[in-house]
Formats: sequence, structure tokens, C-alpha cells
Amino acid sequence: MEDEHNNKIITLQTFNLLSSLLSILNTNDELDTDFVIAKYFLNNLNHLKDISIYKVADECFVSRSSVQRFIKNIGYESYTQLKKGIDVVISHESSFINYTDHSSYREYLTDSISKMCQDISETCSMKGFSRLVDMFMDARNVVLVTAEDSSFPCKIFQQQLISIGKLIRITTNATTNRQLLESLDENDLIVVSSITGNFAIAIDEEIRKLPARKCLITLNRSGAFENTYQFIYYIGNKIQYSIFEHASIRNVYNNYGLSLFLDFFYHECFMRYNRQLNQ
Repeated sequence: MEDEHNNKIITLQTFNLLSSLLSILNTNDELDTDFVIAKYFLNNLNHLKDISIYKVADECFVSRSSVQRFIKNIGYESYTQLKKGIDVVISHESSFINYTDHSSYREYLTDSISKMCQDISETCSMKGFSRLVDMFMDARNVVLVTAEDSSFPCKIFQQQLISIGKLIRITTNATTNRQLLESLDENDLIVVSSITGNFAIAIDEEIRKLPARKCLITLNRSGAFENTYQFIYYIGNKIQYSIFEHASIRNVYNNYGLSLFLDFFYHECFMRYNRQLNQ
């Protein structure tokens, strides 16, 4: 995605500014310059567009060059470019409020999860699911690409697969391994997980040029993805998006859908592994 001056605002590295800032907050010492700047940005997200880089430096008691270096390290060319991406972060945060703002939240959540489980289960009984498993099990190397805030179920899935001798690798917008992705060829498989499609939109240009076979797991039915992926698997049919621009969408599929789907997927891989052992 690009702005009017042809500067990329969202790429594989910059897709989730919030995750990058929180990662620094969680892993760095409180006296570290990066920690101080990250904490300042997080505390001032709603006002950052009106704060100059000079004020950031003054209030963080660091040099302006330290702020500029921090900004480059998290994937932005300049403070101006970072501020242009703030609206995405604010919109993302607002989606959490909209998601939980229900007077009968427990009933709403329970009912939504029940319907989602049925939807994903029914979808996994279709031919597309079997085709995806075939591609996955037959690939020489598999790399699962996902947004950092969706990576936990993927990491559990990675551990599960070890039990059947299938080793995969994971890369996220916070831990991008471009060397790994660029080393893959047509015998390998890149699986992009992007339930709403936002992450897939952000990395579309970078993923498209890679020579490996590519598969997308999503709910987003935008036809633009067909130019990038050889196979697109839709995890459900009851909720469908059809946009090719970043949009803040949050529902039970965001929070629980990938975990459920990957459990079904691992089970099918396990069953195929057992059948091969018994042949």
C-alpha cells in the first residue's frame, strides 16, 4: 500500500507498528533508549501526529538522531512517514473497543464462537481443505508467514508438527527473515495466514515476486489475491470480506478462528502421517 507520494506506508516490516513497539517494551530494559522512545510513542499514539520529532527527543531526554535511528530500526524511512501510518494503528485499536462493546457480551461472544466453530468445521470438510493439506505435506520446505499478533497459534502448530516429523518455519512482520523467503523455490511452499486480509494486503508486493508456491489462508475474497497466490483457502463461509485496502475488522474469527483451524489442520496431517506409517 502506498501514499500519494509513492512512499510505502505498510510493508512486511511496518505492517503492525503496534506490535513492534510492544515487542520493544516487552524485551528491552527500562533504561534503554529504544524502550523510552517506544513507551513514549505508545502513550501518545492519539496525539503523535501533532507532536514534532524535536518534542519527542526533548520529552524522552534523547537526541533527535536517536529518535531517527529508532524509527529506521522499526521499518520507517522518516518520522513523517511513521506519522502517516498512525491512523492505521488508531483504527486498529478502535476495533478492539467495537468488538467488546456489547451490553450482553457473554451471550454475544458464546453465540458467535459457536457459529464460528460450526462454520470452520463445515468448511474443513470440503475438497479445498484436502488440497491444502496435500500441498502442505508434499512441499520440501514450508514457511508460514503471519502477523506478529497472530503468531501464537502458528507457533503451537509448529510444535505440534514436530510430533509427525514435519518441520516448518515461521516469519512475522516483527521477525522478518527475507533471506529465508528469497531462498525458496518452486518445490517449497509459502503459507500466508491473514484472516481479514489486511496482512496479506500489506505484504502483497513482496510475496508476489517470490518464486516459491504460495497459498493464502483468509476470509477475504478480494480477487486481487488471485494474482499472487496459486491457492486460496477460505476458512469459513458465514463471514466474507471483499476489499483490497486496509480495514480494521475484529470479530471472533480474529481471536479464535486461526487456532481452531490449525487444530483441524494438524489433525488431518496427523491422520495422513499415521496412514503412511501403516502402509
